[in-house]
Amino acid sequence: MEKFRKQIKRRLRTNVVLAIFLAALFATLIIMDATNAWSTFLPAEFTGGDESLDFLAGFRTGFCTSLIGFAVVKIIVLSRALKDEKKLKAMYIKETDERNLLIEQKTSTASFAVTIMGLGVACVVVSFFSRPILYTLICVILFVSIVKVAFSIYYSKKY
Repeated sequence: MEKFRKQIKRRLRTNVVLAIFLAALFATLIIMDATNAWSTFLPAEFTGGDESLDFLAGFRTGFCTSLIGFAVVKIIVLSRALKDEKKLKAMYIKETDERNLLIEQKTSTASFAVTIMGLGVACVVVSFFSRPILYTLICVILFVSIVKVAFSIYYSKKY
């Protein structure tokens, strides 16, 4: 159980660092949005004008807030587990249960296949409408595929 406790402490530290980094990024984005610094770096035809900048600012704000919230919730859950032996044991059982591990493995495999197929279909459909979106989707497919291959190589060498 001590090995698992060390893993939880490592996860806790990682989430704290992530939350601090995201908060700094969030503050930077807020300052850049407030001072309209984006117009210095990006031409108006690229950003789509002021309305588009407002939309993008809202998106960035919401996305960063969600990520910070997720990290904070993880910090709270992990902190509580470290303080309470029963919660720590329950977390250990949940994470090492063979049935849960099998379900997670099968879910990951199936969802990856469906995601790649869905992106492929989206590429065909969007090819009738917009080249930039098509190229973006192709880059997403390539990125996801490269990540899959990299993890396959890593885990085949690890195990």
